[in-house]
Amino acid sequence: MLYFDRKDSLKPEPRRLLLLAWGCGCGSAVLALILYWVAGLLGLPSWPGESRGEIALYCLALVGPVEEGAKFLAARLLVFRWRHFDERIDGMVYAGAVAIGFATVENLLYAQILPWPQQLARAVTSPLTHSLFAAIWGFGAAHALIVCRSKGCRLLWQLVPLVLAMAVHGLYDFFLLAFNATLPASAVILLLWVALILHSRRLVRLQKAER
Repeated sequence: MLYFDRKDSLKPEPRRLLLLAWGCGCGSAVLALILYWVAGLLGLPSWPGESRGEIALYCLALVGPVEEGAKFLAARLLVFRWRHFDERIDGMVYAGAVAIGFATVENLLYAQILPWPQQLARAVTSPLTHSLFAAIWGFGAAHALIVCRSKGCRLLWQLVPLVLAMAVHGLYDFFLLAFNATLPASAVILLLWVALILHSRRLVRLQKAER
């Protein structure tokens, strides 16, 4: 959260709002648990399964949409309505805070069933990956709500990045579960982080030029 806060150095967000966004992210994790429960009642898989097809269905049709959808819903209905959400870089800052709140609850739940080495690994990686996935729709929503003027433009800039985040999240989990491809998945995450950093720096430069 300090990293995201420092990226917004020109017009920092109130720390209390970042903490509130983190709390909204915690709430979105509870919402995701409810959605998983409802999905089980509807007959959708509640576990990855054994075959790669079952794992793909679980990750792409359930994990990505449920978790990114829950985080986005909390951000869109609450956080993105705050008057301090007024810069394009804020999409990354607040989405990151929401994602870290989500990861906090997720890690607390997994801590009860995982051995400590895996707990430690999740404590490091989960906030990073969740923040990265959330930044995709965070940047899109900021562009939609701050830059776009037409309803069609706003809808497109929110929907497409959200679907992309769901797909990237699902694919990441699929390659980890189906192929145990930790190093390739980490390499993809690293490349996406580089893209995120470059884009955030571009937004900061634009913000300075506009001033």
